[in-house]
Amino acid sequence: MTIPSLQTSHLLLRPWTADDTPALFQILLEADIFKYFPPSPPATLKRTEGYIAHQLAHWQERGFGHWAVVTQDDNQVVGWNGLEYVPELDEVEVAYLLSQRVRGRGYASEAAHSAIEFGFGTCTLSAIIGLVHPQNIPSVRVLEKSGLVFSDKLTLWDLDMSRYRITRSDYERQRKISPP
Repeated sequence: MTIPSLQTSHLLLRPWTADDTPALFQILLEADIFKYFPPSPPATLKRTEGYIAHQLAHWQERGFGHWAVVTQDDNQVVGWNGLEYVPELDEVEVAYLLSQRVRGRGYASEAAHSAIEFGFGTCTLSAIIGLVHPQNIPSVRVLEKSGLVFSDKLTLWDLDMSRYRITRSDYERQRKISPP
C-alpha cells in the first residue's frame, strides 16, 4: 500500500521515514510530553524506530495509521497524528501528539479533522473514537472541535480516560450543516 499524504492549511501529514527518527526522538524527550498518556518506559532511539516501524506496518495491515506531522512553513516534523486500531476496544482511535513548541496554534485540531475525514471518506469507517485523560482539557477541545462527543469513562492501560465518539452518520450530518 502507498501511504497517502494529506495537506492542511498549515501542515503536511505524510508517511514516516527512517530519517524522521531523530526529530521524533527529540519531541518524545520533551518534559511532560506524555503527562496524560499511559505509563511507559522512557523514550530511546530504538523505541522511536520501533514506533515508526509499527506505524508503517499498521498502514499495511489496516489501510490507516499515524502520519508524521510536518509544518509547511519550515518543513519540520512536529509530532504525529492519525488513526489507530485499538484491539482492546475493537475500535479505531484518532490520536495526536505534537511538540510543545507548536501547541496552541490549532495544529492538533487541523490534523485530527483531516484524519477523521480520511477515516470516513477513504477508509469508510463506521465510527471513530478519541481517548483522553479527563484533565487534558486542550485535547478534549480538539476532540470536540472535530465533532466527537463524550461517550463514557473507562480505564485502559492503567489510565482513567474519557472516550469520545463520532459515527459516520453524525459526521455526514455535521458536514451538511457546516461544509468544510
